[in-house]
Amino acid sequence: MFEIVTKIESLLTETVSMQKDYVERVCAACETSCCLRVHYLFNEKDIFFLRLSGRELSWRRELLTKKGCWFLGEQGCILDPGYRPFICHTYICHDLEMEMNRCDPGLMAVLDEKFKIIGRMRSLLREEYLLAKNAGA
Repeated sequence: MFEIVTKIESLLTETVSMQKDYVERVCAACETSCCLRVHYLFNEKDIFFLRLSGRELSWRRELLTKKGCWFLGEQGCILDPGYRPFICHTYICHDLEMEMNRCDPGLMAVLDEKFKIIGRMRSLLREEYLLAKNAGA
């Protein structure tokens, strides 16, 4: 499982790096940030990944009552990219996609492929974890 976690971490780092400049330009200028319209986005696979990678989230009570994403700070997301739900990496709004296509027409196809690989690896990680757990039960 460690190899899968390491590969997922590596691919996430790549995708974050590929999007970074665009996210900083587009999202910072957005008046209706996607993050203001959502709440808790972690799913079961996100939790498996966090636990198996040795990461833990500390939930502060004040985060649970704020409008929008609990982890949205004044300067953007307060979570390190490795701690963010997968949907936060894969959701690319129309404006962000348009900017990426304008500056680098092939970028979306590369990101889509990497996201598909990560998605398959997350499913495999979950399956292997459950098999190991059931074998030890």
